[in-house]
Amino acid sequence: MMLNAVSVYFALAIARLTNGAPRAWYVIVIGFVVLFIFWGAQLFLDVQSPSDVIHVEEAAISLLAGILFLAGLSMLNSSFRRRLKAAQT
Repeated sequence: MMLNAVSVYFALAIARLTNGAPRAWYVIVIGFVVLFIFWGAQLFLDVQSPSDVIHVEEAAISLLAGILFLAGLSMLNSSFRRRLKAAQT
């Protein structure tokens, strides 16, 4: 969940830097918000009725995808910031 929250932050930062161009950034932000809400609801339901089965594969894939999304958005954010700074000077 934390990775999704940070991904939402970076995606919003990129959308602000590019002034929403292309509008696909807003769709990406909405996608991360949906994932964040889904994992929050899933965590709530797991706390309410814990099961003895831990799906390690599902958790590992989700964690890997979250790390990759976060790394990609972080790299895009720094790239857009460098280009904006170079264009301003």
